[in-house]
Amino acid sequence: MEEKPTTPDAVPQWQLDLDKVGFVRRLFLARKWYGGDWWFVAVSAVLLLFIILLGAAPQWFAPYDPRAEVGPALLAPGEVPLGYVLVVPAGSTTTSIKDIGTNKNNIGFVVGSPASQALRKTTDELNAAEKEAGTGITYQPRPRRYETNELGLADLASGKIDGFVASMEELEPLLPNFPGVKVVGNLSGNTRTFTLGTNQLGQDVLSRVIWGTRIALIVGLSSAIAAFLLGVPLGLISGFVGGPFDRILTMLMDSLYSFPGLILAIAIAAVLGAGIGNVIVAIAVLYIPTYFRIVRGQTLSVKNDLYVEAARSLGTPPWQILTKYILPNVIPSVVIIFSVNVADAILTEAGLSFLGLGLPPDTPDWGIDLARGQDYIRRAWWLITYPGLMVSLVTLSFSMLGESLAEILNPRLAEL
Repeated sequence: MEEKPTTPDAVPQWQLDLDKVGFVRRLFLARKWYGGDWWFVAVSAVLLLFIILLGAAPQWFAPYDPRAEVGPALLAPGEVPLGYVLVVPAGSTTTSIKDIGTNKNNIGFVVGSPASQALRKTTDELNAAEKEAGTGITYQPRPRRYETNELGLADLASGKIDGFVASMEELEPLLPNFPGVKVVGNLSGNTRTFTLGTNQLGQDVLSRVIWGTRIALIVGLSSAIAAFLLGVPLGLISGFVGGPFDRILTMLMDSLYSFPGLILAIAIAAVLGAGIGNVIVAIAVLYIPTYFRIVRGQTLSVKNDLYVEAARSLGTPPWQILTKYILPNVIPSVVIIFSVNVADAILTEAGLSFLGLGLPPDTPDWGIDLARGQDYIRRAWWLITYPGLMVSLVTLSFSMLGESLAEILNPRLAEL
């Protein structure tokens, strides 16, 4: 009896449509979230490229050292710093810092105010000029710190200090009450503006946000890769071998999986201590059961297929069956999980750092900046706004990548 040739009707329609287009075309045909189409993939790709570029070379984009004090504390985005002046007793012959800049003189300012930075910048400029001229003169007055401008001006009028530094805007309403003092000149101060403002330590927020991208990517990618390298082989072996080994390993992974992720990460980080390596380990442990469960389940369903049985009957070694026949069938799902885990790992790392269990306090990290900024939320909104936006942007980008990969690697989900 003559066999009938296989007709296209025997092949699913989605498979026939898929054969007509290449990978790039499939990319642009992807649809999922609320009817979004190719722009969904394009936006996620652009966002990820931008974030990876920031993380790979933050020194190209960050204008300042993220740990350095570069401006006045709590300066709003785009705000011009106040000008600072030197005030001396009314009968003094002092005309500038040069006259009272030695270590025998006392110059006061309000503690915690940018006046101290303006004074330091002025003396640094004077010392640099004297060093270049080879005079050997050093300007380093003794600082006197006050709680308020009124207290400083009172001591200045009584002769207890030789000078006082403050902004002219702060001094104008006070000078009529202190006739025994006078303003003699401006200090160099800091006239730079900062795109995203400064924090309570005078550090540039933009530079810290940019450098924080590197930390987020290192932790997110490293923890996901570590979980991948451990969870996938364990899932393959457990599902393929079965028996007591499979039952014990499954029970162990289910026990880990039953814990709330952040709670388990907090417990591990508390035991290991602060440090980027310990944070990576704490987060990686969370995701090993996820890879294990997915890979084991697919291995159990694939290992009894006819082509695997045929390979086994031909004497193919078990390791070759795992790597050549089973692993390719589980990789698409694992890749999707990987991108989602990176996003979740970045969120978890920010949470650990926010709680003080992540990285050292001087590290430019979004979680640390959020923790510090919460005390100034009413007067300095930018301290938590921009780190929070970056956390959202990065996690959204990797989540969008996962959704796009789900459609590209599983064409049945695409609306062709």
